[in-house]
Amino acid sequence: MSNNSITKEAIAAGLKDLLKTHAVSKITVKNITNYCNISRNTFYYHFQDKYELINWIFYTDMLKNVNSFDDPAKIVDSFVNVCRYLYTNKRFYLACFQYVGQNSLYEYLYDFYNKLWEVNIDISYSEAGVKLTEIELRMLASMRAHSLIGIIQDWIRDGMHNDYFKYIETVKRIFTIEDGYAVLSNQRMMGNVNSLKDDAADKEEKLIC
Repeated sequence: MSNNSITKEAIAAGLKDLLKTHAVSKITVKNITNYCNISRNTFYYHFQDKYELINWIFYTDMLKNVNSFDDPAKIVDSFVNVCRYLYTNKRFYLACFQYVGQNSLYEYLYDFYNKLWEVNIDISYSEAGVKLTEIELRMLASMRAHSLIGIIQDWIRDGMHNDYFKYIETVKRIFTIEDGYAVLSNQRMMGNVNSLKDDAADKEEKLIC
């Protein structure tokens, strides 16, 4: 492990310890640097603020512990596993999710899933023979990203109870059914469009004759 990674891990460990006794809103960069016995310059060399640190912890946690975390083809499966990992580290992530605003973990998650959905949807629709406009693609990706973040927000407000996983599994099934239906509908739509084009071509040929 590089020196940079070691330093980041040490800062992350310091924040995790502080969050056991302090709300995230009450923890300052000075608290973190004092706890870790490092300079403010060292902290700011690695992180813009404490929220970027939280987002980095989340990202590295998921890469290490959730298979296919950032795979656009497996968004829903990985999302369920992300929620399970969040639950196993409930104390830390409940504390992190208390902050809602700029650079929050919620905001980071939305941006992350929005980008994954853009790739996923673009590939799925292209395979079905449908080319979405840039605006359509952005809107669909945004809707799906908001739906996943909304699920997490509801779960957080309810205290991250483990019985919520039944709901999350249901969401997974709905997404799977919806994807299959969307692809089938698009294929049928393209079939109808092609059929209309063939009919128009036949009529044009008869007129020429």
